[in-house]
Amino acid sequence: MKTTKDIELKIKKFEDIGKIVLSMKSIASLNVQKSEHIINSLRDYENEIINSLQKVLSFFPEVSLAFKEGKKAVVVYGSDQGLCGLFNEKIAKKMEEIFLKDRDFEGFIVVGKKLDESITDKKIKTFKAPVDYESIYSYASELMEYLSEIYISGKVNEVYVAYNQFMGIGRYRPVYKRVIPFEVERRRFFSFPPVVDMDPSQILSHLIIEYLFAGIYRAYIESFLSENGVRLMNMNNASKSIERNIKKLDVEKNYYRQEEITDEIQEIISAYKVIVGER
Repeated sequence: MKTTKDIELKIKKFEDIGKIVLSMKSIASLNVQKSEHIINSLRDYENEIINSLQKVLSFFPEVSLAFKEGKKAVVVYGSDQGLCGLFNEKIAKKMEEIFLKDRDFEGFIVVGKKLDESITDKKIKTFKAPVDYESIYSYASELMEYLSEIYISGKVNEVYVAYNQFMGIGRYRPVYKRVIPFEVERRRFFSFPPVVDMDPSQILSHLIIEYLFAGIYRAYIESFLSENGVRLMNMNNASKSIERNIKKLDVEKNYYRQEEITDEIQEIISAYKVIVGER
């Protein structure tokens, strides 16, 4: 038979789990706030770089983009941590369906240990996924350096980024885009090009590097935001479930406490009868 002590121990276990969940919920919430704060600015910044590229290519038609098409690599962003549902499985399945049947496909560059478990075929390299907002910039720099190496060496000619785009807390969609090569429409802005101190091809090179880094960095932020949005939703659901269980156990504890009190009263009455009978 259950006792109130047994139930109190269960309640204590749920309360301890609740503290852990609350801590994880706070971390996820903070990560979401930090990422949401910057994501729109990054999207605008990327558009500004594209606009600048258009201007350089339009002002200086002699400058050309020397890109080749062919061998493809896909950077797929996932997570190092769990408790985010099918976050990794969905993006892995989607990208495998799209790229594995492509004859020019060289392989996946995987970001995240959990995603690495979901992608089983044609992996070029695996990188760690960020577990906090502050580490994203250094991770993006490391990945940018690696992509530059394999592109310059001719190992790949095309680079895509694939990530779960943030659609709201607990909502996301797998997306991908090509970052190398990219197409920029040439437009005519003025009759005469502006006077510049730097060679136009150098300006273009700097803008291309900035554009690539912005794309890689934004993909990190988008994926990190989506991951923590899912985790925040899951922790909210877990908190509610714990609260419901504690309430049920409180009701059960009160019921068994009443039973115990009744038993105690009956024991007292029985003892009293025995004592009175003995007299």
